[in-house]
Amino acid sequence: MKNFAVAGLGLLAAQPLLAQGEPKPPTPEVAVSRACAAAGGLEAFKGLGILGIGSKSEEVTQDGKVTTTLKNLYFLAPGPVPGRLELPESKVVAGDDGSGGWALVAGRVDTRPATAYMVKRSLVSSLFPLLLPFSLTWEGVAVTEVKAATVAGRPVWRLAVELPRTFFDSPQISPSWSVFLDRASFALVQAASPFTDLGKGVTADGMLYRWNDPVKVKAVTFHKEQRVTGLDEVGREKSHSRIDHFQFRLVPASEAGKLFANPVPPEQRPKPPAMQPPVMPQGPPKG
Repeated sequence: MKNFAVAGLGLLAAQPLLAQGEPKPPTPEVAVSRACAAAGGLEAFKGLGILGIGSKSEEVTQDGKVTTTLKNLYFLAPGPVPGRLELPESKVVAGDDGSGGWALVAGRVDTRPATAYMVKRSLVSSLFPLLLPFSLTWEGVAVTEVKAATVAGRPVWRLAVELPRTFFDSPQISPSWSVFLDRASFALVQAASPFTDLGKGVTADGMLYRWNDPVKVKAVTFHKEQRVTGLDEVGREKSHSRIDHFQFRLVPASEAGKLFANPVPPEQRPKPPAMQPPVMPQGPPKG
């Protein structure tokens, strides 16, 4: 049994309505705008400045094993970068000021070339579901379709969301998501990414996200609890689950340099692989 991919519906329970009774859906642009307005407004979200989020996650695998993970996240709204990720138990501190990622492990520089782009992907993997619906406005996120559906009898709009294949920090997280909004208020109801099969026996559960315990940061609504349930290959819920508990706080703008700037001296920063010039074909023999 594999853990959720980090960052890590009843798809069967979210049933589309019959065509003859289906109301006319809003456009994707209107749906996202209304969803952001229902959560306090996109401009209010962007105006928060730096937001700090402390999280404690308790995950139960399919075979009953329980693990606990602590994490601290910081980002400058609207996110995901500039951003910072701290894993106290692993002694990992990583950040990206928008020009590329850096990481320290127990105070030592992570010199792997992939660090330059993987830090942002790790931030995205953690923040994208947590910051819905605002994260639907991020670069690369495409809401391709809106349809009427129901979730446990509740009328909703189902938003089909397509993401770049390099959006998350693991290919085990599907780039195709569904986000469900209350049909009347456009409030966030749930979101889901499907089961993935990468071939050669490499699979990962889908993930169903639900939220509880709303809390306001200024005028913006977030949630202090996020429940994640595993989904099998046909969308059935599994016993594999995770509960994330969050605490939110605003951070003074004066802390931006300390949080996000790359502390690694330039000469110690990982270098991307050097590109080799292509081998030119040899011409026909002379003579």
